[in-house]
Amino acid sequence: MDGPIRIMIVDDHEVVRRGLEGIISASDDLHVVGLASSGEEAVDLADSVDCDIVLLDLQMHGMHGLEVIPQLIREGEGGPRIIVLTIHDDDEIVLRAVKSGASGYVLKNASADELIRAIRHVAAGGRHFDEVVVKAFLSDEQRARDKELLTPHELEILRMVAAGATNRQVAHHLFLSVLRSFPRTQTTK
Repeated sequence: MDGPIRIMIVDDHEVVRRGLEGIISASDDLHVVGLASSGEEAVDLADSVDCDIVLLDLQMHGMHGLEVIPQLIREGEGGPRIIVLTIHDDDEIVLRAVKSGASGYVLKNASADELIRAIRHVAAGGRHFDEVVVKAFLSDEQRARDKELLTPHELEILRMVAAGATNRQVAHHLFLSVLRSFPRTQTTK
């Protein structure tokens, strides 16, 4: 890569944007080329600013970061690589971000050094993921294995119970009978 790594920062909190700008600007090989306070602003700015990396928060006013990722990645056009920088460590959100095309996922409690390493690594063509991504993929893999152990009928029952259905409602929906619980009788010796 010739010249400094060009970075756009997308976060709806000004103090976070400015703090990240200060951290990044302290490195000679990194240059902030744009700041956006929303997903919509990031998409518009990406059309006019040439950047290599987008540091993207997920939870913002207006367009959610997960909606922004596919709009910023322009397949075959050499669009920017996305590093999600967020507080969210929920498995579903992590998986959706990575599957949407994020090349990095860093939690906001990371050190400045870790963030800089992530930027450099992703800019060089690599991928950088916080340990929450590994945990999410392992959980997802376990869920897939668990689904293989259950029949479709058992999965349907499980989904209904998870949604709060009673035994009677499950039985009625699936045309089953409800087993009644009878008090135990005492036996005498």
